[in-house]
Amino acid sequence: MKDWPTANYDNAHDEKYGTPFKVPLVKATPESLKEYGIICTDFENEKIEITPWPTTGWRKLYPGTGSMGGTLSGEFTFYWKGDTCRTTNKAAGWDFTTGRVPKGGDAKNPRSVLVREASYHPDGGQLFFPKDGKNFVLMLALPGDDVKPENFVAFYFDGSFGVQIHANIWHQPVCSVGEGAQLLTKQGAVHACVTIDFVEELGKFVEVPLVFE
Repeated sequence: MKDWPTANYDNAHDEKYGTPFKVPLVKATPESLKEYGIICTDFENEKIEITPWPTTGWRKLYPGTGSMGGTLSGEFTFYWKGDTCRTTNKAAGWDFTTGRVPKGGDAKNPRSVLVREASYHPDGGQLFFPKDGKNFVLMLALPGDDVKPENFVAFYFDGSFGVQIHANIWHQPVCSVGEGAQLLTKQGAVHACVTIDFVEELGKFVEVPLVFE
């Protein structure tokens, strides 16, 4: 398993970054998710959306080509290591830090998490499906490279279903409340990844609620 070259969270409590931007938390439903992706109740039979390879000129792709790279699938595990949230994506072979408990928060019972990054995949969709029936939260935003923290929404999943987000949807997987959660994931094998670092670009962390207040 390789370490994803994520940004450093050692400075997440530094006062120079000011008050984190807190995104809203909403319940994940077919209606609330309709612009972001589709609800999934059957992991094995869910087909991943693949974006055909872009052309560089005016000529079009030959029909049926440009989308044959296949998919990756595997476990997507969230777990806490001290006050940091770690994620292992066995499908893509990466292990990385996704967040840290806010200053003064309870690392044993976190109610929110600070994040500094989000990403999207232009090559296809990505499926997140609860393996153990535990709740989880996904922070999502609609496509656009000029995205800001205020464009993000945290979606609370009760563990009874998953979601396939569309290509180009900004996302940041966030650990569930408690010890962690295991999800199943599928995504395009190309795994193209475009990222934003809120701290580097905007000088601010983003706070994602994990429970409804």
